[in-house]
Amino acid sequence: MKEISVVEPIFFNTFKCIGSECREHCCKGWDIFLDKPTVNRYLKSGEIEIRTIAAENIITTKSSYNNWGKMKLSEKGQCAFLSEERLCKIHKSMGASALSITCATYPRLQKQFKYEIRQNLSLSCPEATKQLLLREDSMLLDQKKVLKDQALKVPDVDQESRLINLMCTNIMLVSGIRPEEGFYGIALLFLYLEKVKEDADKFEKLDNYYSNIIASLQNGQIKNNIDDIKPDYQLQWALLLRVQVYLARKQGTRGWSTLHHYANKLIFIQSDNVQNEEVSSSMQRLDAAWQNRMLPWLSERPHLLSNYIQYRMYTDEFPAKKEISNLANLYLLVCEWFLIKSLLSASADLVENIEEEDVVNIIYSYHAVTKHDQHSDRAFLEEIEKSKVNDDLSLIYLLK
Repeated sequence: MKEISVVEPIFFNTFKCIGSECREHCCKGWDIFLDKPTVNRYLKSGEIEIRTIAAENIITTKSSYNNWGKMKLSEKGQCAFLSEERLCKIHKSMGASALSITCATYPRLQKQFKYEIRQNLSLSCPEATKQLLLREDSMLLDQKKVLKDQALKVPDVDQESRLINLMCTNIMLVSGIRPEEGFYGIALLFLYLEKVKEDADKFEKLDNYYSNIIASLQNGQIKNNIDDIKPDYQLQWALLLRVQVYLARKQGTRGWSTLHHYANKLIFIQSDNVQNEEVSSSMQRLDAAWQNRMLPWLSERPHLLSNYIQYRMYTDEFPAKKEISNLANLYLLVCEWFLIKSLLSASADLVENIEEEDVVNIIYSYHAVTKHDQHSDRAFLEEIEKSKVNDDLSLIYLLK
């Protein structure tokens, strides 16, 4: 027997689907794939209504065992099994056990290693996002042991990568409601790691340097370093513009209308004085909204940002994309954060009261549009890279 560790954030265990009360139902707005047993079960169901709906709305693709069929969506983009009460007819008449693999597991995620399973939830689900952001303890990790006949048939944890991930996570935790300082600290860590990567005592050196970064965050040195950076407003403006062009191409996908609602506020501010090529005024306006409205508001709710950043570190196993450098991974994360920060700032500038629900809406809709599948994620990252200036260190101009 082999002992397997199962790691679960608190919000994974407390999550419950709220069904028809959900602000954006998961049975609408994206493709729904059915595995082979599910297709056969619905087509041969003893329930006449289920069998009829299946015959008229399941497109048999036979692409793979888990993608044997695909639901034909209605003109409103809804699954044919969704009732007028926004509840699943399959679940109601046949029970939870009759659901397809996709429907039964979403929004739950799982990452497996040889001796470890890491559980999680997708933030494309608005209720999962709400549970993550609004619970102060949502990213506390619970670990338990289970026994299996043998180790899982997947690679083991890369211990060096896990160490770097833990260092990055702690750096971001110390930065609190000012993630920019954490990103700056991580950039320093990655540059130093590159410098000592061939040294026999690199881990000892890295640990000492990591401690210095933590001290620099706590004593305000990194804040001072960021304050000395001259912002590149043209880069910031161009990045936001390119991302908005990408988002416009996603019209009709689940989460798009919600994200578009907030993006419109950003577009309104970006358009200010653009005819005079005064892009700096728009960026300065967003920064003022962040400094004067968002930061004081967030200081009373520090868990909102902390939970989200911890989630990204945990979910992405940052910096896990082995095909690109650590700094490139950081550049992409900073770009994503800059977009979310800009959306929050634009909303804070144009509305009278900042609401927690606005933060939930922006985070979940952003994930629904850009991170629901690998194709969307990859396309979004490719779009971001087009705005890169010189090298990955141009990320520092997004920290102002």
